[in-house]
Amino acid sequence: MEQLLVAREVIVKFFKRYEVFIMPVLKFLLGFYVFSTITSIGHMNAVPFTDSFSPGLLNFLFAILFTIMPMSMSWIIIILTTTLQFYGSLEVAVAVFVFLMLVFLFYARMAPKESILILFTIIAFRFNVPYLVPILAGLYFPVTAIIPVTVGVFVHANIAGLLRISSPAGVVAAAATPAGERDLSDILGELPSAFSDIYSTLMGGIAPFNTWIFTAIIFSMVIVLVYFVSRQAIDFAKEIAIGLGCVMMIFGFIISVLFSDGTVNIALMFLGTIICGLIALLVRFLDGILDYQRAESVQFEDDNNYYHVRIVPKVIMTKAQRSVKRIRPDAAPVDEEEES
Repeated sequence: MEQLLVAREVIVKFFKRYEVFIMPVLKFLLGFYVFSTITSIGHMNAVPFTDSFSPGLLNFLFAILFTIMPMSMSWIIIILTTTLQFYGSLEVAVAVFVFLMLVFLFYARMAPKESILILFTIIAFRFNVPYLVPILAGLYFPVTAIIPVTVGVFVHANIAGLLRISSPAGVVAAAATPAGERDLSDILGELPSAFSDIYSTLMGGIAPFNTWIFTAIIFSMVIVLVYFVSRQAIDFAKEIAIGLGCVMMIFGFIISVLFSDGTVNIALMFLGTIICGLIALLVRFLDGILDYQRAESVQFEDDNNYYHVRIVPKVIMTKAQRSVKRIRPDAAPVDEEEES
């Protein structure tokens, strides 16, 4: 155990020393992955000023902007980049832009730090570790993290339908005609019927209600449970919260099978939840270890209030310790602690 604590201290000190370099690199990698995924679903090369650039170069440039800009501005870049994927169809591009702007104006702009959970949820589904998101969200975010996680679950569940709409061979014939080949008057005249077709296609492409809503409900319940348990004044509150979150996740999906038309592989869900729980414990271990044996309560007061504070020190170990036993002929053995 001591070796693990020493290794943790080395990792933490390395991260803190080079945090100013590590964080931009991690943000760049996140941005590069996000924009690579976005530009792979549409028709970016159809945009006039992008036909001379390779997709990799565009993703690199977008990732740099994602790194140096605040999160609120990064959402603008994501929205514009996503809209450009539907450049060949003006009606579809406008519909996508309006929807994403509504998400940005009514949530992402007001909670830029929490809104990153939308991206993390979608990425977690792509890497088959979706059960990790609600546990970490409950540990490190407020209860309002339910909103971005739910949005991420909805988007992931309906990616297939959105891709079908974006296809030129899709059902929306009017929207599949490039805007540059029609007059403005023709486009304006066809907008009502085009949006009607888009709405019908979207409703047909969206996943059935109960295939994603149960997942969103279970994730929300886990976030609430982990949030409140992890903030209780008890020993190992965060570790207990992770365990209870995993248990609720497992039982929630087992119960959802009885009411949902979607198929859930119970064995894979159980294994995935256990793996995500272990990853969450690893994150908690790197975040901080508390020494509950040295916990103490402090009481003091001022003119207006009386304070009762419980202090739990963190475990900080820079070197492994070894026990040296000195044996004397005329005395009992004495144990001493020395640092190696």
